[in-house]
Amino acid sequence: MKNSREMLSRRNFIKKTVAATALSTFSGYLVPIIGGEAGINAGNSARRNVLFIAVDDLRPCFATYGGPALAPNLDRLASESRIFNRHYVQSAVCGPSRCSLLTGRRINSWDCWKALRLKSEPSNPASFAHVFRRNGYRTVCIGKISHQPGGVMDKEQQIHQVPFSWDLSYAPVGPWRTPWRAFFSYDNAKAYNKVIRMEKDKPRLPYESADVPDTGYADGWNAREAVRQLRDLKIRGGPFLLAVGFYKPHLPFNAPKRYWDLYKREQISLADNLQPPHGVDPAISLHNSFEVTTHYHWPSGPGQISKQEARTLRHGYFACVSYVDAQIGKVLDELKRLELDRNTIVVLWSDHGWHLGEHGMFGKQTNFEIATRSPLFIKVPGMALPGVKAQSLVETVDLYPTLADLCGLKKPNNLAGTSLKPILDDPKNSGKEFAFSFHPRGQLMGRAIRTERYRMVYWMDKKDKAVQVELYDHENDPEENVNVASDHSEIVQKLVQHLKQRSIE
Repeated sequence: MKNSREMLSRRNFIKKTVAATALSTFSGYLVPIIGGEAGINAGNSARRNVLFIAVDDLRPCFATYGGPALAPNLDRLASESRIFNRHYVQSAVCGPSRCSLLTGRRINSWDCWKALRLKSEPSNPASFAHVFRRNGYRTVCIGKISHQPGGVMDKEQQIHQVPFSWDLSYAPVGPWRTPWRAFFSYDNAKAYNKVIRMEKDKPRLPYESADVPDTGYADGWNAREAVRQLRDLKIRGGPFLLAVGFYKPHLPFNAPKRYWDLYKREQISLADNLQPPHGVDPAISLHNSFEVTTHYHWPSGPGQISKQEARTLRHGYFACVSYVDAQIGKVLDELKRLELDRNTIVVLWSDHGWHLGEHGMFGKQTNFEIATRSPLFIKVPGMALPGVKAQSLVETVDLYPTLADLCGLKKPNNLAGTSLKPILDDPKNSGKEFAFSFHPRGQLMGRAIRTERYRMVYWMDKKDKAVQVELYDHENDPEENVNVASDHSEIVQKLVQHLKQRSIE
C-alpha cells in the first residue's frame, strides 16, 4: 500500500504553493536582526554557512517566472531571496558551465579538472569550495556539482571532481555509487549506463513515470543524504559549505508517477515559435534535438519529433521539475527545522536553460536566450527586500566573488566575475553592461554577447573568420525569431569589438 503522505494531487500541490508563499511572506516580518545591524552584513560572531543547490538543465519555467511548472518550494525560496531575473551562464552545456561556476573563470572545457590533473595543492585555489575549505569551513559535496556525476560521491569521485575542495571525512550512503548510474536510472533504482540506453533488447525512451517513491530515482537519495549531512553538520558545529547537485530535470525525464499526474497532457501547450529564426542558416545555429532522439531509443528517427511527442516531452520535463522541487523542499525544510537557516546563505543555481520546442529544438547546446538564461536566487539572512527581482545582467562567473564577499573570505585576483553584493543590498543597483557565453557547432565557434536590449551571436571558423552573425532585438522580438544583423551594422561592429576583448580560456 502506498504511503498516503507521498500522494500528491494537483489541488494539494497548488494549495501547498499558496500556503508556502504566504508563510514565507509573513515570516519576513518576524526575522530578527541578528547583532543589531540591518542588511546583509547582519550576523553574529559565527561565520555564515552556505547551502549551494545546483539543478541540472532547469529553465525559468515555474511561477516565479510566469511559467507553467508546479514548483512551490522554488517559488517559496524565491520569495525569500534576491531573484536575478537576467542571469546568464558561460556555456549552455554542463561541463564548461560548471567549470566556470567553480573556478570563477570562462572555461571552454567539458571538465577542466581532468585537464588540470592536480597532484599537489596549488597556491591559487582550484575552486570556490577550495577557498572555503582553506578558511576552516567543512565542505561537503553531494550529487552533481562538477560535470562528472555520481550519486553521493565516494572519496575517489570527489577528488576527481574538484581537487582539494571537499571534506572527505563523512560516510555517504545510498545505492548510487558508479558515475552516470544515478543519471540514467530507470524502474525504481535499476540503473543503466549510456550503452544500455540504446541496446536493442532493452530500448529505453527518454522518459518514464514509474509508480515508485521519491527514492525510486536518484534525486530522492540526494535529498535524503543532504538532510543527513545537515544534521551531522549541526552536531559538528563550525561553518560549512554544503553543495547539493540535483540531476533532474536533465534527461531522461524520469520521475515518480505522482509528479506526472500533476499535469493533464491535453492541457500542455506547445512552444509558440516552432520554426528556425528568419535569416539564419539552421545548420549553423540549430541542432536536430540529438540529445533526445539519438542518445535514446526514439521510434520516429533522429530529429523527428511530432506534436504529440513534443507534448509528451514537455509533460515529462515539467514532471521532473516538480519532482526535483519536492526534493529541494525537503532540504530547505530541514535547514529551517535545525534553525541553521538563521545563519546560512542559500544559493539556487542552474547550469543552463533548455529548449522545449522553441525553434523546433529540444535540448541545450545552443547560443539562444532560452538555453543560456537560467534561474539564480541568493538568500542572505537579514537581507533587504527579499523576493524582489533584479533586472541587471549577471553571469555565473559572478557567484565565486559574491560568496567570498558575503563570507568575508579573500578571493584570488584572476576571477572573471564581479561580486553581486551591491545588487543583494539593493535590487535597483546596476549590474554589467554585457553578459558573454559561447558554444561550438561542428568546426565553428559561436560566441554570444547579451546587452540590455540585444543578443548577438558571432560564428567563426578555426581561422577566426566570421561565418555568420545573428542579432536579436529583445525589445521587439523577445523570442528571437528574426535576425536583424543586416539592419544594424554599427551595433554589430561595436559588439564584435567587445567580444574580441573577452577571451575564453
